[in-house]
Amino acid sequence: MNDGTNALILSGGGAYGAYEVGVMKALFNGESPATNYLPIDAGIFTGTSVGALNAAFMSSQPGMASSSTVGELERIWVNEISDSPQRCGNGVYRLRGDPFRYFEPECVGLNPANAFTTVTDDAAFFARYLFSRGTNFLRSSTGMPERALQLVDMSALISIEPLRQSIKRMMRFESIRRSDRLLRVAATDWNTGELKVFENMDMTDEFGPLILQAASAVPGIFPPVEIAGDTYVDGGLVMNTPLKLAIKAGAITLHIIYLDPIVENIPIRRLQNTLDTLSKMFSIMFATIAHEDIEHAREINQGLSLIGRVARRETLSNRELHNLTRTAGWLDLQTRQDLPNKKLAIHKYRPQNELGGALGMLNFNQESISGSIERGFDDAVHHDCAISRCVLPD
Repeated sequence: MNDGTNALILSGGGAYGAYEVGVMKALFNGESPATNYLPIDAGIFTGTSVGALNAAFMSSQPGMASSSTVGELERIWVNEISDSPQRCGNGVYRLRGDPFRYFEPECVGLNPANAFTTVTDDAAFFARYLFSRGTNFLRSSTGMPERALQLVDMSALISIEPLRQSIKRMMRFESIRRSDRLLRVAATDWNTGELKVFENMDMTDEFGPLILQAASAVPGIFPPVEIAGDTYVDGGLVMNTPLKLAIKAGAITLHIIYLDPIVENIPIRRLQNTLDTLSKMFSIMFATIAHEDIEHAREINQGLSLIGRVARRETLSNRELHNLTRTAGWLDLQTRQDLPNKKLAIHKYRPQNELGGALGMLNFNQESISGSIERGFDDAVHHDCAISRCVLPD
């Protein structure tokens, strides 16, 4: 039986999502000081990007202990999602027009017909793509530099068919809909820029696969996904660490797994390049948003501590009044959901240093995946609240 007040918050980070599996493995098997070395179960899973895939799978096994489910998730990451010569590719994406993959002896030997089909499919795709882009280029009335830039679309080089097939194999959407574990998946409306949250009952057999593809659709790398007439991309654009979704779902004890390292530990390389610069920029942005959410939780706890002083009619400072106001919404939520009036406890897990840099997010090499799982497990086993600055009740 799961504890409906325990929540796992799973952030985005591509192949680094394997790190989340290692942390959950330690928590659910009782090997972390964060749980007093007791196995826990979780009733709430929130996720964005690759975290959405992990969260959805953890919610798809109703009645099964989280320790058993995360064991199966580890097997999937190592044996089905990771890249190995035996599978001729990973379970997330494939580069179109890659001659090394076309003619790799192991791949051709395993399935010659598939290799031929891949070549012909890619040739047909590029023919359609070049025709469409070329037509727009000739028809456009903008200047030559702008028209030339419009010819460039990196996502055209990437096929997400492996991801579609992985979702089809991994997920049982009917089980997610009847699960006793609450699921919250974050995506971004590509038209409005607003956050869109999908829940258990949204995971129909028709839309469930599209929702998970959308939540993982990093703009410029993976194509946007249309769902019921609206277009969605990666939820990490507006909420890479969906902490507030778990709080609104009724979580009391929250375990947040970040995939970005501590910002000050990201080296400022002597020879800067655009990719590393963008990577650090997004790490800073995500860290700032996550910090604000953590501080919101601290304010809730501080506000709960002030209720007794209000009852005694003591004078409060402006800051204390602010915290008390933030707490009012939390108390109303607890009352409406019939939850105990408890303070929040938040444990944070993250790699101290980079897991492999910006390009590492697309590195699904089997050895790298296994290494990330081991690193997440080790970090959870040696979890230190003083270092990670947990939010704990007084």
